[in-house]
Amino acid sequence: MTIGPKLFATSVLVPLLLVVTGCAPANDPVRGSWKAVLDLAGGELPFMLHIERENGGYAGRICNGTSCQEISSMVREEDTLRIEIGDYDATVTAGISGDSLIGAYRNVGNRGPRVIPFRAARGTYAPAPGGESLVGRWDATFITDTRRSPRVFDIRNGAVGLEGNLLANSGDYGIFWGQAVNDSFYLAKFDGAFVYLFGGHLDGDTLRGVFHAGLRTQTPFVAVRSTGAQHLVPPTELTQADTLNPFQFAFPNLEGHMVTNTDPRFAGKVLMVDIFGSWCPTCHDAAPSLVEFYNEYQDRGLEVVGIGYEVTGDTAIDHRQLRRYREKFKIPFTILLGGLNDVEATAATLPQLHGFTAYPTTLFIGRDGRIRQVHAGFLGPGTGAQYTRQIEDLRATIESLLQETGSSP
Repeated sequence: MTIGPKLFATSVLVPLLLVVTGCAPANDPVRGSWKAVLDLAGGELPFMLHIERENGGYAGRICNGTSCQEISSMVREEDTLRIEIGDYDATVTAGISGDSLIGAYRNVGNRGPRVIPFRAARGTYAPAPGGESLVGRWDATFITDTRRSPRVFDIRNGAVGLEGNLLANSGDYGIFWGQAVNDSFYLAKFDGAFVYLFGGHLDGDTLRGVFHAGLRTQTPFVAVRSTGAQHLVPPTELTQADTLNPFQFAFPNLEGHMVTNTDPRFAGKVLMVDIFGSWCPTCHDAAPSLVEFYNEYQDRGLEVVGIGYEVTGDTAIDHRQLRRYREKFKIPFTILLGGLNDVEATAATLPQLHGFTAYPTTLFIGRDGRIRQVHAGFLGPGTGAQYTRQIEDLRATIESLLQETGSSP
């Protein structure tokens, strides 16, 4: 099944995305708007690439509809353009040929490099919103050979076409953007780390389609309109913890010094432990809230520790990415390096947690050192009211723990 700009063109629909073409700005083959594509095994993942001149060089944004990610640096060397997405240690390198860019997207993971073909042409994608039959909240089930996994689709019409959110037990994946024709649609997400594309068609009262993750992974799904009943596992029920014994940890900070739960700075304090990764866009969504909580409640006895699980296992590279993350969000609390971003490996370093599955996961620890609540995943600002309710719930948990009597800060 082929999805993306040629929306199911091999089955039921003609090509969808119209292009507003334009000439290259005078004497500059790079500056301007580009309709970009990552060629996945089962479809074309579209996004916009906007490039401007700045301070004698180039600056740009990767955009999924109105949701944009700033590019950290861009370098042109003769007929080659190199785009650095520093937050996720990723690059797009492309040859410049007239009004085309052709190359590859690369990033490095703990399972080896990921390389996906990239191409772009000048122009913009024409909006194609969805009809009432597609818009709304859908309870989806992803289907593999061995299991069924719940998701929720929130599909709506935005300023530049169809858009939506995909929610899982581990949180949301950010804002997706796409287009629709009649009862068929696709929605895509590329921000330098997430490479996601899903699309399908309406079959009676059911959505049927395929979710693409990275170059090759393809997972069928079915979805029905939400009735309001609980479909996802609540974030405080996904991961269980040992609540009888003090939570123990021992990991090095970014200067190489070991930090443990017995450090005097934590004695008698309420502690939030953020289990995260700099490679994780959802963690980037969560970080500003953690900084806000720390700044607001530190004087009342709140401490925060971030334990980062990174991609390469090379301490120099992983420390570099964690420092970049710390600087991006101006994080004032301690960041530790926990290990690799593999769920099983992470769980092995935190044996007092049971059923760990999500980055980020936040532990709320009382003044007595015991875990009181585990909040798995995070809903980003793009989820609107759900994000607001989540922040209110997290704040209420902090307030409750701070008011407990016991060892004073």
